[in-house]
Amino acid sequence: MTGLLFFAILVFLYPLLIYPPIISLLAAFFPKPIRKTGLHHAQTVTFIIPAFNEEAVVEAKIRNTLSLDYPKDKIEVLIASDGSTDRTVEIARTLPDPRIMILDFPNRRGKLSVLKDALSRASGEIVIFSDTSAILAKDALTRLLENFSDETVGCVSGRYIVSNDMTKIQDGRSAGEKGYFEFEVFQRRKESLFYTTLGAHGAFYAIRRSLSPDIPANIINDDFVIPMLIVKSGFRTVYEEKALVYEYHQTSIDGEFKRRTRISHGNFQQIAFLKSMLGLSHPRVSFVFWSHKVLRAFQPLPLIVILIVPIAMEGLLPKLFVLMQGLFYLLGAAAISRKSRSRLLAIPLYFTLGNAAILAGFFRFLKNRKSNLLQWEKS
Repeated sequence: MTGLLFFAILVFLYPLLIYPPIISLLAAFFPKPIRKTGLHHAQTVTFIIPAFNEEAVVEAKIRNTLSLDYPKDKIEVLIASDGSTDRTVEIARTLPDPRIMILDFPNRRGKLSVLKDALSRASGEIVIFSDTSAILAKDALTRLLENFSDETVGCVSGRYIVSNDMTKIQDGRSAGEKGYFEFEVFQRRKESLFYTTLGAHGAFYAIRRSLSPDIPANIINDDFVIPMLIVKSGFRTVYEEKALVYEYHQTSIDGEFKRRTRISHGNFQQIAFLKSMLGLSHPRVSFVFWSHKVLRAFQPLPLIVILIVPIAMEGLLPKLFVLMQGLFYLLGAAAISRKSRSRLLAIPLYFTLGNAAILAGFFRFLKNRKSNLLQWEKS
């Protein structure tokens, strides 16, 4: 029982406390630096911006994209509406600019179907995927594209930042979300230097159009699967922390649970879809994949063991350990049920909500694993 308990604790702690210093050391002693030689010539780029009922933000997004610090004649913008029923398309058409193309798909089919159709219309050497609600820093595009001067790079992710200005309501969960993304930034930087990071931030990432992979229309986390298939083809996905993209933080507990359940569903789906990359044929990629994604996806399993096993153990300490865990989860559940914004309950709320969403996502994956089409749900 003691051995099982300590093994479960080790499995739980590994991706959170053990893997980060390991990947940091590997990046320091076995680095594969990106050879940035600057932009010898401005590459043509196509922005693909998928939209479903984005009337509140579509104008600001288009204006932000066209104002980036990059040669104006090298940018093409495709606004791809997935059956929007509001004024998204109407508003986009009020902005007269020859660089803008509106793709008004009348029937809602799902985000990936829209991306694939838009990709077939793209003419740029580099294709940029960006969310409608994401606002890019002035130099973000230039910073991102510098990485493509290295011929081994096939995909580049920008750095996602939860914006204080765009998030009107700040609470403990906002702080937790920001802390999580800073933790992610650290790991992605080190993974990128070691060889390749996993996936990209869907709010802003780029690929070489010539490497565009063909993926099934039911894939949820396109911003993970597309970069990983590019890695599978022999190229790197790297992280550019100076290419900044800002977005609001979801403030509704119900909305956040829905978002994280969908992400969790996508995590299990992508593990099954990319299982061939977990073997020894891609050792560096496999190590990062197991450490950063797979063990995190199954995080509730060691937590269940850690909670249940001490009940069967003798002595006062195991019982106190169970009691402390129970109190922690009760605080988290109470904060969720009361929709608490208390910063004192931020950690138990964020932890409990996240792991509950992982379990919900797993059962959703089992239920829908044979589905050929999943509707696009907003984050």
